[in-house]
Amino acid sequence: MEIKYLYQDEKQTPENRAQDLIARMNLEEKINQLSGEIVMDQIPEGTLGHGIGELVVYASKGSMEETAEFINTIQKKIINNSRWGIPVIVHAEALCGGVVAGMTQYPSPIGLGASFMPELVEKMAENIKNEMRNVGIRQVLSPVLDLARDFRWGRTNETYGNDPTLVSAFGCAHVQGMQTNDLRKGVIATCKHFLGYSSPEGGINTARTQTDNRDLRENFAKPFEAAIRKAGLKSIMNSYSEYDGETICASKHILTDLLRDDLGFDGAVVSDYSSLIRIKDNSRMAEDYQQAGILALKAGIDVELPKAVCYGSNLLQAVKEGKIEEKYVNTAVKRVLKLKFELGLFEKPYCEYKELDCLKCYQLSEKMTEKSITLTKNDGILPLTDRKIKVAVIGPTGDNLRMLSGCYSVAGSIDMIFSGMSQEGVDNETAVTVPDKYKKMSPEISAKIDRIIRQIYPMSKTIYEAIKEYYPETEYVEGCDIGDNIYYDKEKAVAAAKKADIVILTLGGKNGWGSNCTDGEGLDNTSIGLPGRQEKLMREVYNVNRNVIIIHTDNKPLVNTFAYDHIPAIIEGWLPGIYGGEVLAKCVAGIINPGGKLSVDIPRSTGQTPVYYYQQNGSRSDSPMYGLNKHGYLNESCCSVRPFGYGKSYTSFTYKCQNMNVDEELGLPLLTFEVEVSNIGEMEGDEIIQLYGIDEYASIIRPQKILLGFKRVTLCPGETKKIIISFRLDQMAFPDKCGNWILERGRFIFEIGYSSRDIIDTYEYTLESSIDIDHTKRPFFAEAYVI
Repeated sequence: MEIKYLYQDEKQTPENRAQDLIARMNLEEKINQLSGEIVMDQIPEGTLGHGIGELVVYASKGSMEETAEFINTIQKKIINNSRWGIPVIVHAEALCGGVVAGMTQYPSPIGLGASFMPELVEKMAENIKNEMRNVGIRQVLSPVLDLARDFRWGRTNETYGNDPTLVSAFGCAHVQGMQTNDLRKGVIATCKHFLGYSSPEGGINTARTQTDNRDLRENFAKPFEAAIRKAGLKSIMNSYSEYDGETICASKHILTDLLRDDLGFDGAVVSDYSSLIRIKDNSRMAEDYQQAGILALKAGIDVELPKAVCYGSNLLQAVKEGKIEEKYVNTAVKRVLKLKFELGLFEKPYCEYKELDCLKCYQLSEKMTEKSITLTKNDGILPLTDRKIKVAVIGPTGDNLRMLSGCYSVAGSIDMIFSGMSQEGVDNETAVTVPDKYKKMSPEISAKIDRIIRQIYPMSKTIYEAIKEYYPETEYVEGCDIGDNIYYDKEKAVAAAKKADIVILTLGGKNGWGSNCTDGEGLDNTSIGLPGRQEKLMREVYNVNRNVIIIHTDNKPLVNTFAYDHIPAIIEGWLPGIYGGEVLAKCVAGIINPGGKLSVDIPRSTGQTPVYYYQQNGSRSDSPMYGLNKHGYLNESCCSVRPFGYGKSYTSFTYKCQNMNVDEELGLPLLTFEVEVSNIGEMEGDEIIQLYGIDEYASIIRPQKILLGFKRVTLCPGETKKIIISFRLDQMAFPDKCGNWILERGRFIFEIGYSSRDIIDTYEYTLESSIDIDHTKRPFFAEAYVI
């Protein structure tokens, strides 16, 4: 191509190219770059005439190849209609795999967090990146870096857990795998939801964030800062919520002062879908959409998604009338164009579809599912080695493929179509890329959805189907509905339980959109226990057969003290996805050994929420309160029923902790711990070594303890391996009362343990003098490796 203008020269920096192009564009062309568009099966006429910033494709194509051709056709039209040949960024959801039929699906993040293996998430992101690039999608709206403290909130499954260090490690892995070190070969990752979204008042989605400035900065912002500073994050999506009297998408304090000036972000901020209209309609900070757009642009929202309402013509008129200076438009446009240049879209705007090797992707998905399974109780009943026993699988999740996946998945999106639900601004009938041939199958909706999933992913099995392959004398009884209180077949369930040697209770929820689900986006609950009549079913079955195993699948772990007190074994399957049935059956049979550990703390009841091990000194948590009632509550303990980092195995491990070594790095103490872990059982298994830190006394109230680092290791029977965990002490620094980061003098205690509560060994280190810390260079999680 002939280089006529500087912006066409790929040898120039993206910054200079963007600046040159902006100088040539008129106001309307610039404002169009700040908006998105929704494209259904037909390319819209007239709306893309002067270019567009981003778009999402909700098209029902017969194959991924046809999807790629369709996106290329759209891209060509947009480029040809743009005076300057500006391409569009096509984005999509990819929380646990691309939401395009046929793309590899993975377990939900809450389960991936339980694996404590961010290295697998990096490989997952690489695979998703390859599948996305193959069809022309160059931005994903993932990962979610919120902290799952309140299980009433319906989106906990989208998070990696409740711990800032754990989520930071997984967030960095996801971003690195997705974007790579050269964005021309990568896909833009979009971390969300900035900031504090997962801690809403009453657990209600989009409600006011309940926290304070220190918690927001030290904990909620930490995973985002890690992704920015360690992985070069290019895009962020705002929270729907409000904080300190401002909705986040209209908050300069959050989106500019904190995000850019403090955390160092220099990419583009895209709005969560339709969040700008909430400035007027919900928060009532603006009298009309134009004013809402002005507030958002000044605050730091660069692109309005999914389509222009507050930007577009409203923003154009506002600039012309002098209600907002054009410099705000130029700043946002520069960020958008810079990304397009970094992606290499001006040089290579079209995808080149090819058949990918899906086998390796599927193998990784199955492995990640295996690593996520968490055994939270086992009184010796598991594994079931006798294949001749009579098994009764009882419960609403036992013979259903859809319930093994969350809302942001191909399965969840298919369900959304048939339930008639939609995201805001998205047409109900075409809200996901699912081929037409999959849409009309069985007259019964649930069976129809499962049949579609099975056709797209033929390796899928329900829990019951997989169990029956290992134990031929297995029968299935639904027992009750997943959520309502109407259908309940006690007689059939009890009869099956009486005949069985072992009962496998398949309990949990259905994560998605709409009233046929029990939790999901906009589906929050006042109770975090088993929905519907499932607890009653559990008690009735237990009364006639005490040999019960619970397999629980949902957006959160099982919260039920009766189960933990009485049921012999509990397997937490989370939302395991397309390989969930097979992997859970292998776990029951002892073919695989569960090695996951909880990425959250499990409360005893809804009233205890939120509970997390790193609550502040003096606050309710796993440590009793020393006051009028040392237990914390009048009617129950304030201690979680299972702590963060907890998980059992079919084998046993011993630890031999070596001395702590102290060196120096950048003038700061560098602490290294050596731990020998041995498998003293008779089965291969995984152990997760965890390092915690305690700042014993400080001028600012500190957490009771924090996770510093971790490492998962696989050991054969009788095998011993040495794990090295090393971290610099400024990882424990904090802002003082003036906001300056400091590492205060005093004693630090370090713990190595099986979990945040089960500690094996402790170490002490005394810092003689306080040190001022450059927070832009501080580490976010320890380095750990096996030798």
